[in-house]
Amino acid sequence: MTPVVSTLVVLLLLTALAWYLSATAQRVDRLHRRVETSRAALDAELTRRASAALEYATSGELDPASSLVLADAATASLDAPRTPAALRDASDADDAHRWRVESDLTRAMEVALPDQDGPGLARVADAEHRVELARRFHNDAVVQTRRLRAKRVVRWARLAGYARLPETADFLDGSDS
Repeated sequence: MTPVVSTLVVLLLLTALAWYLSATAQRVDRLHRRVETSRAALDAELTRRASAALEYATSGELDPASSLVLADAATASLDAPRTPAALRDASDADDAHRWRVESDLTRAMEVALPDQDGPGLARVADAEHRVELARRFHNDAVVQTRRLRAKRVVRWARLAGYARLPETADFLDGSDS
């Protein structure tokens, strides 16, 4: 093999490697954006659920004790940090606290809400269903991102940069019952 041919082969291999690393880095970036988007959607649905629960708790359709329990849990959920910066900069402890608050709201809803139909309950049930779907989509995005970030080439080439490893949203929702 002549020096020119070997140089061309090396350049071709380096170009292929650079293309592969660039494509993989773009995929990691797209998955991280998907996680952020799904987290924001989950947060919006959690806000909607807490608002619906608080509205139902203050509607006068529940007994005073159930109304107080539900209103307290919904208010705690609404008081959790919800800005995009707070979501992006949240630590594992912040997330654990947030999921604990959301689980408490789910438990309060299971205890306080009767098994009957009504316009207020329909809104709460719809919000609960949307939370289940948003949580499922978010956790799917997190699993895909973690799977790609676990690959050796991503770790060795540090293609994820300094992005925080995403965590699944682990809280009770209506699907866990």
